[in-house]
Amino acid sequence: MILRRLLLLLLLSTLLALYANEHWMQRVLRIDANSQRADWVEAVNDREDGGNSVGRVERQGSGWVLDCDIQPGYEWPFCALQIQLGEKEQGLDLTQFNSLRLWLRASGPEPKQYVRVFLRHFDPAYAGSGKEADLKPHEVVYDPAAQAQPVEFRLEQFMVASWWVQEHPLPVHLLGPQLDRTVYLTLTTSGTAQPGPHRIELDAVELVGVWVAPAQFRLAIIAVWLFSMGGFLFWDWRRSRRKLDQALRGKRELKHANARLKAISGEYEAKAHHDALTGVSNRLGLKHDLRLLMRAQEEQMFPLAVVFTDIDHFKAINDSLGHDAGDEVLKQFAQCLKTHIQREDLLARWGGEEFVLLMPLTTDEEAFEVAERLRKVLSEQSWPGGLKVSASFGVALAQRHSEGEAGVDAAMRAADQAMYQAKREGRDRVVRAGAVGDEANALA
Repeated sequence: MILRRLLLLLLLSTLLALYANEHWMQRVLRIDANSQRADWVEAVNDREDGGNSVGRVERQGSGWVLDCDIQPGYEWPFCALQIQLGEKEQGLDLTQFNSLRLWLRASGPEPKQYVRVFLRHFDPAYAGSGKEADLKPHEVVYDPAAQAQPVEFRLEQFMVASWWVQEHPLPVHLLGPQLDRTVYLTLTTSGTAQPGPHRIELDAVELVGVWVAPAQFRLAIIAVWLFSMGGFLFWDWRRSRRKLDQALRGKRELKHANARLKAISGEYEAKAHHDALTGVSNRLGLKHDLRLLMRAQEEQMFPLAVVFTDIDHFKAINDSLGHDAGDEVLKQFAQCLKTHIQREDLLARWGGEEFVLLMPLTTDEEAFEVAERLRKVLSEQSWPGGLKVSASFGVALAQRHSEGEAGVDAAMRAADQAMYQAKREGRDRVVRAGAVGDEANALA
């Protein structure tokens, strides 16, 4: 009876602690004119880029107002309200927060006043020059008038601006978002701002997180439960050592049996989902991985590019050098593709000498460039028997997540047709679906 009451108390305490961590342990860092250094807030405009726009920032109550006169002269005229969050090479670690709230209004000559919100990050690998333009920008764009105040963004919604990535080529490990040394929060007029007066009014900014990360908090709760259960087991062991020993033996045997069954099951599943020759996923494995990925983050996968590729004249390789040589070509071909794609991309052997590549968050133009790079890499490889091996590629795009798996299937069929078009046009080239026969999308 006492044990049941203790367990009930521990259960209720656990539920209360989880609720408290979610709702009562929230930390908020507020940034406004009362808390921020005045010299860390400034107006930025396009004059350094040869433009003629003029912006000025003034304090307004506990916030700021940016008045900007957009003038022609620069290709993308702009003004911005820039708030420094920390020392130039240290910044503020935003990984301890989950979201960002803005109390913001905007006005101007356009029917809708879009505002670009940037979080600019410092890393000596690309920003060592000290120039603000070299700080990596993480961006969201929205219309303040269409949102209730305040608007709250999850920090994971901020994506690295593609135009900056094109101007600052980076190694793969630096391509994604980085927020551990965020130097500036910048509020900028839209990229297509019309000439005339623009205004951005910012009342306050709040960074929201929790004092103890949910994962760490839950680990602590698990530790409390383990400690409590350990105490109970120790007490029960003292009372009935023999009975407990028997139970533990049975538990160990069951655990070992489950582990063996799980290992066997894992081996069978791996064999069912992977191509035995090349080691990459097979058609069944690709569909399985795609369903898992769509179930977990469907809206964050699109646009999704599909690339089909097929080894040119593969039958001639088998006929001239034998199937063993053909198998070696297939294995090297698959390994080459796997080595030169991003970790998030899905690669599978579709059948025979045909392979398919799914690339989340990738446009067809970007996929075309990747396919062209792969085509050139394959041509530079050393192949068994001194062979010259090339491949034909077809590229297509699934744009909308609302179409789900059906949209991906349609894009795969389109990419497959584009690949066969590449075959018909002479092989060793890339063709993009929707532009079949266009020389700009089919390179020899």
